[in-house]
Amino acid sequence: MRGVMLHCNELDSATAGGRLRWISRAAGYTAMPPVLPPLLPDRPRRLALLDPHPVLRLGVEVLLRQHSGVHVRGSYANERDLLQLLESEPGCVDLLVIDALPLGDLGDGLQLLRGLSWRWPSVPILVLSAHCNASTVATTMQAGARGFLSKATTPEMLLRAVDVVARGGRFVPPDLRTQLNRSRSRRMLAPTLAPLSRRESEVLRLVLQGCSTGEVARRFQRSASTISTQKKAAYQKLGIRSDVELFRIRHLLECG
Repeated sequence: MRGVMLHCNELDSATAGGRLRWISRAAGYTAMPPVLPPLLPDRPRRLALLDPHPVLRLGVEVLLRQHSGVHVRGSYANERDLLQLLESEPGCVDLLVIDALPLGDLGDGLQLLRGLSWRWPSVPILVLSAHCNASTVATTMQAGARGFLSKATTPEMLLRAVDVVARGGRFVPPDLRTQLNRSRSRRMLAPTLAPLSRRESEVLRLVLQGCSTGEVARRFQRSASTISTQKKAAYQKLGIRSDVELFRIRHLLECG
């Protein structure tokens, strides 16, 4: 009991870093990932977090605060507070780490990404999401994200992504990158593609740009049901059944 009490007292009086290191040792995990080098010689990477899930957001924040190469400038549950920071303090962050998709449907999340990329083009965005498939990765990257990670990723992979994206690069983990690249080797599908009507091509072109059915309907001033019907007809002609399959054959489509 005395040994246990000693650990508890140490845990209560320690910093967040001490707590994580203590938990890691007790669970048999390695301590912490390697420290990131500073983005500039005189300061670490400054980033802001956006995630509507408090526990997950706090976990990522505590992890990142362990490293001298990272400074968490702000941590937010909603886009309003993040926008207030960016508007009131221009140049205050080098990177945004966000989970935009739960803020609404996929279209809403993509709209946020586009808005952030348009207003602050010099601030790269790393998306950290529970929605991980080739279609989601492709659409978020097209909407302006510079990197994409699953929330099931390792701490080492997260830090690597932060480093790459903050320096101006693009980052997609190997497993998701394999899914995205797989379509390039499927040229044999070309003979099976049926001709699309002009309107069907227009709909698929916007879908490939990350637009939701509602956004496409507003763009062309048509009803959502009409857009859904045209999209379904196009999929039947192409012999596909989902957005994932559409992205796999996008290189074969003139509308892409």
